[in-house]
Amino acid sequence: MKHEPQSPYYVELGRLSFSPGWARPEPSMWAAPKPKFRPAVWRFAAAKAALDQSGALVPAEQTERRNLIMVNPIEGNTYATTRHLVAAYQCVLPGETARTHRHSAAALRLVLEAKPGTYTVVDGARVDMTAGDVVLTPSWSWHGHVNEADRTSYWIDFLDIPFVQLSEAMFFEPHPSGGLEPIKRNGPTPLRIPSGEALGGGRDAKTVEIAKGVMPTIGLHLIRQPKGGRVEMEKTTVNNIYAVVSGKARITAEGGTSETLGPGDVIAVPCWHAHSIEAPEDTVVFRVCDEPLLAKLGLVRSVAH
Repeated sequence: MKHEPQSPYYVELGRLSFSPGWARPEPSMWAAPKPKFRPAVWRFAAAKAALDQSGALVPAEQTERRNLIMVNPIEGNTYATTRHLVAAYQCVLPGETARTHRHSAAALRLVLEAKPGTYTVVDGARVDMTAGDVVLTPSWSWHGHVNEADRTSYWIDFLDIPFVQLSEAMFFEPHPSGGLEPIKRNGPTPLRIPSGEALGGGRDAKTVEIAKGVMPTIGLHLIRQPKGGRVEMEKTTVNNIYAVVSGKARITAEGGTSETLGPGDVIAVPCWHAHSIEAPEDTVVFRVCDEPLLAKLGLVRSVAH
């Protein structure tokens, strides 16, 4: 029988919610990854200006978080930065509180600008935030933010929400208090990782993995390169998001993308895009990826370039 989509046979299959595997409109498997997401760049200066404007337009009580999501500019996408991860610029205005909630998705933050008096409360622990810190809020941890300083604080959020949405395992719960969770503990905490301390002294080339195993779906690395340094990243099934902590980084990705990023700037490099990181000056770059998730599923594969 010829494949004639409007024939009674195929019409009846459709009515029964069947799709003939021999006549699919497009293949469901292919010889190598065909990523739909593409490299994309977001600039901190543009986000900062837009967030500052939001203060006069959107009262804190009308928003769960004052943030700007970095949406990968591909057709049909309204949220994700890469297939499994999302990044967003967030600010908390002076005297403002972002109320406590928790969710299935794991989250973390790279602090860009924050004066003393800015902190996150995670499961009752006060976690102070200063520029260069990585602050962790593992899955289902209560967390809220406070800015008691006299200047706006800014950071980048990274979450695995797109993956949790795909798995349909999302739960969200506001704190019973309706506001900020009470502080029960102060002092040092493994939930706060200062990037400078994690990398140690010196200016030598160095890559450090941090918070390993804390969030099973997200991998975190700090990459330090002196002026003139270069890191080659092979073509792999892993999806990456990079943010510059200090200095400048030129990131060149397969397909024609080549961008120089400064502090707070972000680039998404989806799977199956070989890329390089060059340092026009001494630089520190923060890498967020989904390698732990893919590794658990046996889906990490690469092709050296």
